[in-house]
Amino acid sequence: MNNRAPAGVVAGVDGSVPAAAAAEWAAQEAERRGCALHLVHAVNTGTVTLSPRTGAAVTDLILREAQAVLDEALGKLAAAHPELRLTGDVVPRDAAESVLTAAEHAELAVVGTRGHGGFASLLLGSVSLRVAAHSRCPVVVVRGAPDTGNHILVAIRDERDGETLRFALREATDRRLPVEALHTWSPVVADAAHMAPMIDEVGEEARLHAQLLRNTVEPVAEEFPDVRVDARPLTGATAATLVEASRRAALLVVSRHEPSPHFGLRLGTAVHAVLHHAHCPVAVVPA
Repeated sequence: MNNRAPAGVVAGVDGSVPAAAAAEWAAQEAERRGCALHLVHAVNTGTVTLSPRTGAAVTDLILREAQAVLDEALGKLAAAHPELRLTGDVVPRDAAESVLTAAEHAELAVVGTRGHGGFASLLLGSVSLRVAAHSRCPVVVVRGAPDTGNHILVAIRDERDGETLRFALREATDRRLPVEALHTWSPVVADAAHMAPMIDEVGEEARLHAQLLRNTVEPVAEEFPDVRVDARPLTGATAATLVEASRRAALLVVSRHEPSPHFGLRLGTAVHAVLHHAHCPVAVVPA
């Protein structure tokens, strides 16, 4: 049983509706990229409390049922995408670990919002969060109404987000869509009584943020002359602005920066927010 996928797109499946939507999105993405799609179905065979004979029988039953789930997913995708190269594995391990291992050499990993193991009330399952937080390759969490938007939305914080923008531009090229590069910032204003003396300072701050956005976007956009890029600096809370803007997007692309050595959080608060509340699929790109 090989749980290390070839280069291409990897998707986690478990028979749930969100996982099926993610697998279909991954199939379309693999077709656009001209690469293979590898499905991973992870199952917990935890039978250590049973007798050896009973435990072996239960493990065999779990694995056979898991194989049936995987075969059904592969069959549906093969019927819908007859030219797509499809492979798949049942992996008796933790779900997030299985997807991460399979995607070590992949171009992209794709997961749904939650699977059978999560509570229906949760907006995003722990498996999806763990994969998004630790994957070496970009991860797409499929949520909302996939591919109904008319552009690719990418969040730009600073010059470190060049590779994230490059990912968004590649997606836009494959889909023949424009890109909106959004940079949000919040002016530092103590109180209304002191607004007048600060007008010049706020104006200078706005100019610097606009310059930062241009310096980040223009060099990368030159690599994709056929893609229209609209760079917009906006004031306001990053998470709320991105979530609202995602209503009109086919895909929202955000960066995952290295965690602070003091806090160790692998996903920032804005990324957490969009993963839970965005209205379209979200791509998390390691920066």
